[in-house]
Amino acid sequence: MVTQFHKIRRFALVLVLFWSAGIAFSFYWFYRGEQQTVLAIARAEARATFEKDTLYRRWATLHGGVYVPASDLSPPNPYLNHIPERDVTTPSGKALTLVNPAYMTRQVFELADSQKNLVRGHITSLKPIRPENLPDPWEAKALKLFETGVKEVSEVQEMGGRPYMRLMRPFVTDTPCLKCHAAQGYRVGVIRGGVSASVPLEVDAAVMGDVITGAAVSHGFIWLLGVGLIGTGARVLSRSARVIEEREERYRTVADYTEGWEYWQGPDHAFRYVSPSCEELSGYSREEFYADPDLLHRIVHPEDLQHYQSHVSDSFRGTPKPLDFRIIRKDGEVRWIAHVCRLVYTSSGAENGIRGSNRDITDRKLASQALHEQAELLEKEVRERVEREAELEAKNAELERFTYTVSHDLKSPLITIKGFAGAVLKDIEGGNLQRLDGDVRRIMGAADKMSALLGDLLELSRIGRIVNAPSLIDMNHLAGDVLGQLSGPIQQAGVEVVLQPDLPRVWGDQPRIGEVLQNLVENAIKYRGEQHKPRIDIGVREGADGPVFTVRDNGVGVAAQYHETIFGLFNQLDARSEGTGIGLALARRIVEFHGGKLWVESEGAGQGSTFCFTLGTRPPDPNKQG
Repeated sequence: MVTQFHKIRRFALVLVLFWSAGIAFSFYWFYRGEQQTVLAIARAEARATFEKDTLYRRWATLHGGVYVPASDLSPPNPYLNHIPERDVTTPSGKALTLVNPAYMTRQVFELADSQKNLVRGHITSLKPIRPENLPDPWEAKALKLFETGVKEVSEVQEMGGRPYMRLMRPFVTDTPCLKCHAAQGYRVGVIRGGVSASVPLEVDAAVMGDVITGAAVSHGFIWLLGVGLIGTGARVLSRSARVIEEREERYRTVADYTEGWEYWQGPDHAFRYVSPSCEELSGYSREEFYADPDLLHRIVHPEDLQHYQSHVSDSFRGTPKPLDFRIIRKDGEVRWIAHVCRLVYTSSGAENGIRGSNRDITDRKLASQALHEQAELLEKEVRERVEREAELEAKNAELERFTYTVSHDLKSPLITIKGFAGAVLKDIEGGNLQRLDGDVRRIMGAADKMSALLGDLLELSRIGRIVNAPSLIDMNHLAGDVLGQLSGPIQQAGVEVVLQPDLPRVWGDQPRIGEVLQNLVENAIKYRGEQHKPRIDIGVREGADGPVFTVRDNGVGVAAQYHETIFGLFNQLDARSEGTGIGLALARRIVEFHGGKLWVESEGAGQGSTFCFTLGTRPPDPNKQG
């Protein structure tokens, strides 16, 4: 594992290498500069020597040469035999010989050659008069370059095993030069040779060696100082790195090895830290969250996104509250997250973003949801049981009333039959045939009434058990059929019936709904009272739960205390009226079987009545028992 400590050591080593390379390059640059300086000085000295030699040579040329005593040191120049006054004698008898500039220069150069550290010179030409003036290879090369227009040639050369800076410039023929060299065919302006100056480099090299040695020592000291500073800095940084790594190790142990998904968002909402557990929970790696700060917003379930965004805004304002929300994992699975966060601050107290913590609570949510569903189901079962118990109690009470009513109402015809049967026996014994006919008729009437009662009871018991297939009912058409069946009683009673057009369609058992309308219309005809213009209106109005069908009459009306009584078994407002008193009870049972209600509205006696009923708009449940 590459730690910060190892990185610092590597960096220090690389820095030492760069520092060493920099010092070496600096020393090399200095060394090269000193070399160039020595050569430049030697070249300048050679030029100065050349100028000096040229100057005194020119002086001699301007004077046509000089006369010196003839001696072994300066014998007469055989190459000046063509000059008439080469040799002269002074009035005192002293013999003098002419020394031309070239002769003088050669003697000076020979004198310098005898000195070890002086600048050496040499006058030469490609066509020398003296063989000693022949050029060496380097001089010959320079003389040829002069013919091409080169004005100066310089180069470091070894002469006699010693290094010299050699410099050579051409000699151009002037008018005074023709005194000695006209015989060679030279003309004014023609290059007739050159003079080389050779400066020894040993002295300057020795000085340069001292300078280089000093520079090497100073560079070495600077190198050692730099290496020492780098090493000291590396040690300090290494100690700091060890401390930081220990802190980071504690931080990673606490932060990275959490079961929950921890993160830190800076003030710019970018993720500064995301724990590795994010991938197990969300399916996305921490690198993906670092690269895309909006990723967390995009994986929040759309139904929870608004709450989550409000929570984030509150968190950055310092008022966060815990939040449960859903996320959509990378593989599409939906997971529940329990989220808490809080503001974090720098050491100076400045806000530094928020720290969030997410825990997977999917199993808990599913268990809670299942428990809630079970509780709802249990509550529903309890409620249904209570309703069934209440309904059973109501049915038991109804059954008790029904039993009492049936026993009472059926007992009356039986008593009648029994009484008149005894009378018949007496009439037969007494031979009273005239009275016998009336008694038999009363017995038959009582039997008919009992038959009607039993038929109505049978019809009432069949509600909820014998069911026709539900269908979509056209109420206008059904009402028309019912009125057609009752046309006889309607005409006989002189009742005006008004049917509202465009009644809505409903789902239900069409024959049964027809029985409801028939019972209500028959009831309105029966209780029309003494009206001169009896009227029945069949219509609909809009109610809270849908359409409300109405059968309104202008008959005798119903007092408020009888609004519920009239729907009981065998209950009749007028005991003298025809019928068994089961019609309204039968109608209510049919309506309730269809999920609706049947009630009466009346302002009292003589004010007419409005019977209202509602029906479900969906097909009734065939399994529902009435």
